[in-house]
Amino acid sequence: MRNPDQRGFTLVEVVVALAIVAIGMLAVFKTIGDTTHNVSNLRDRSFATWIADNRLTEIRVSGQMPSVEETTGEVEFAGRRWHWVAKVSQTQVKGLRRIDVSVRRDDDLESASLVSLAGFVGAVATASPASSPDWLHLHGAGGPGGEADGEDEQGDGSGEDGE
Repeated sequence: MRNPDQRGFTLVEVVVALAIVAIGMLAVFKTIGDTTHNVSNLRDRSFATWIADNRLTEIRVSGQMPSVEETTGEVEFAGRRWHWVAKVSQTQVKGLRRIDVSVRRDDDLESASLVSLAGFVGAVATASPASSPDWLHLHGAGGPGGEADGEDEQGDGSGEDGE
């Protein structure tokens, strides 16, 4: 038993307090580790998305219709090597092709892709020149060049047509 004149903690109380603090610190360290892993994963997914989007854009602006095939390649991005696969397939619409690009880290070729993007490329359909509006001489109410924009034929804003 304890003498009422003695102050302080017993050894058992100190050990129990340290055990509680240790359990709390383990939970904090696990949370920090999980958060670090998630941030790293999100960073890698962002990089993979940029790489896939860049590859889609390269195919689209090449000026040529891509052939129906699967191509692969590697790229250096953000100080790492990345592996991409682009699959071009024909759609039911004539002249329109679907492009699926998937990206993974080069050091992790056995795992699933970090990201997959789909895009389309095809021949541009334009209206014939005869049916295109003459934008230089088109005047509409309230539009640029129209009388409802505060200008009149004299250009002085007086509202008079100069006649």
